Amino acid sequence: MQVTLDISRAPASDFKFQGCQLSENQPSGPFDGTNPFVDLHLDFPVRFGEYRMGHTPFMVAMKELQAAADGDHERTTAMLQFHSARLNQLNYFHDRADEVRTIIRLYHGKNKQLFKKRVSQFVEDDQGPSLEPQDINASLYTFISFVFLPFVNFEGIKALVEGFSNMATALHSLPFSNFVGDVIDSGFLSNLQRDSLKLYPEIYDAEMPLRAALYLDLIKKEESTKTAARVSTRDFMSYKDLYKDIVEVLGRQIILVAGINNVIHRKDHNKFKVVDGGALSSLEKFAAKTLSEKFKYLDDCWYAIDKSVVDAGVRNSIAHNNVQYDEISQVITYFPNGGGIEQSEGQEMHFLDFMRLILVLFREMHDLHHLIKCLFYYEYLARRQVPFPPESAA
Repeated sequence: MQVTLDISRAPASDFKFQGCQLSENQPSGPFDGTNPFVDLHLDFPVRFGEYRMGHTPFMVAMKELQAAADGDHERTTAMLQFHSARLNQLNYFHDRADEVRTIIRLYHGKNKQLFKKRVSQFVEDDQGPSLEPQDINASLYTFISFVFLPFVNFEGIKALVEGFSNMATALHSLPFSNFVGDVIDSGFLSNLQRDSLKLYPEIYDAEMPLRAALYLDLIKKEESTKTAARVSTRDFMSYKDLYKDIVEVLGRQIILVAGINNVIHRKDHNKFKVVDGGALSSLEKFAAKTLSEKFKYLDDCWYAIDKSVVDAGVRNSIAHNNVQYDEISQVITYFPNGGGIEQSEGQEMHFLDFMRLILVLFREMHDLHHLIKCLFYYEYLARRQVPFPPESAA
């Protein structure tokens, strides 16, 4: 079928739209530089600027991967195949995002048998008939690991879970049992698990702009920091609250880290080290501290938290709506010192950098979510089975 457009009767126009100019006189070359050029791509960062033939996002990405692999063709191919595999997984799971949300919701419902059935169907692996709490727990984290594999380091998670399990076994004592009992009996651990799970479907809502952020895993760190590129879908305002919400959940997860740290160093989850001439009297007091203050009380901590994943300036600016976003340049301007009558000096970052922050922050939150899983297993398989008498020694 051939379509012919007759513009002979159309009035001349200087109308411009998204960098395109409609006129009767077209440039002799592909792009004459009159307007900004952008070559869009969903899976790789895009760059605006002067048109250069052949410099598509894919070809630019290939050159960066070759540099990251020091020119090794096999390594370059392997990295590209790895990235392609993750993107294919995202394509598959994105189409089933509503199912993911439903299954997570079923976990909190009364019909645990239906939950296990839906998990079995989704992961195509029979989860068994048992409705014991430890088996329900196992089905949940089998599902989470399966669906969110594209976003995390699977081998790293395996080592982390093994480390958490070994830690719980080594700490099996009255002080540790008291800690687990407190966070479970108070409802804190269950509520924290619920709030953590709420974030997972939101990650798939953001998977389109996260694709380019995933690509940054593959190039050298020094090159990644130089990538003033952009994301071709959505905008900052769609995802700013997701970053804030993950930070808040992470801040509560660190309460678990602190309680265990106190058990390790002082045999009591409510005893903290002295900071600035004073010590906190309870884990509840620690929970009321800001995230940056919490780090001060984690002396010689058993768990290494990547503090760089939390940008307090970005988080506070979002929380107080002290942010501006330029949709054309995809530059975020945020004001960590507030937005008073006399506007303080702002700081800038690209939307791609912001999505990268969300990705690495989600990974940290996901890692500590496995600590929640481990503590529930300890409750079901150790603490309930072998309770410690009140008078027993630590």
